[in-house]
Amino acid sequence: MPEPESHEALDAAVEEAPAPLAERRDPMGATFWVCMGWLGLLAVVAVFAKYLPLQDPNAPNYLDPGANAGPSLGHLLGTDALTRDILSRLAYGARISLVIGIGATAIGIGIGGSLGMLSAYVRGRFDAGVSLVMYSGLAFPAIIAVIAVISFWGRSQWHVILVLGLFSVPLIFRLVRAATLSCATKEYVTAAKSQGATALRVVARDIFPNVAPSLVVYSVFTLGGVIATEGALAFLGFSVLPPTPSWGTLIYDASNDATTNLPLIFAPAIAIFLTLFSLNYVGERFRRRYEPLESRL
Repeated sequence: MPEPESHEALDAAVEEAPAPLAERRDPMGATFWVCMGWLGLLAVVAVFAKYLPLQDPNAPNYLDPGANAGPSLGHLLGTDALTRDILSRLAYGARISLVIGIGATAIGIGIGGSLGMLSAYVRGRFDAGVSLVMYSGLAFPAIIAVIAVISFWGRSQWHVILVLGLFSVPLIFRLVRAATLSCATKEYVTAAKSQGATALRVVARDIFPNVAPSLVVYSVFTLGGVIATEGALAFLGFSVLPPTPSWGTLIYDASNDATTNLPLIFAPAIAIFLTLFSLNYVGERFRRRYEPLESRL
């Protein structure tokens, strides 16, 4: 009969064993932190714009340096056709774009995420009815429907937030429902049901903590999509009313002015590109990082 292994041998075997999957995750990388730095800078500018040494974004300056002026010490990105400071309008435009993006994303995640989890857990007729409504919503061309609603309802920041948030609900519902279905039949959920836990309690305490990582990833991607959609709406003239600046309206103003002022043309487009790239890269890195967790749901 073979002798049992010594404690020293067992400890050595444990030390030589491969690290758990969670400990072998790839580091986020330098690009991730550069993207996070850009997003953090946007957040600071959006929150503290009126405390920064910026000019009034809507105040014209007819004396100096004039309309469509190039960069100078007084106007680092120059001025537009109405002699307003481009840098100031770009900074305040970040506030509008982020407020609309975060507000609409919160509505989409709050409604779509809650319905998705409840629908996947309850199943039956409730799931069939809610899914029918949500998939019907996905069948509509979103941008056309949003334009139609805003044209009828009126253009304002809060109208844009509410409309974009409601039209993001079906997509969030589908994603969260799929993530919830993967853990709704697990042993711990079955045990909670057998002990008489209510559906709301099971969803809140047993399902939501496991779906939350996916929900964070969906939120980041949705935020980027909403910002891009708001920019398209503003370019088409269906976002916030002028003279309130947003990145889309800045692009629209540049397209209407016969000017060679490069900052006026490219600054808002570059800001949108960097923001969408950062959000999508950060979301993808989060998705890869939480992929092992999702596979164990």
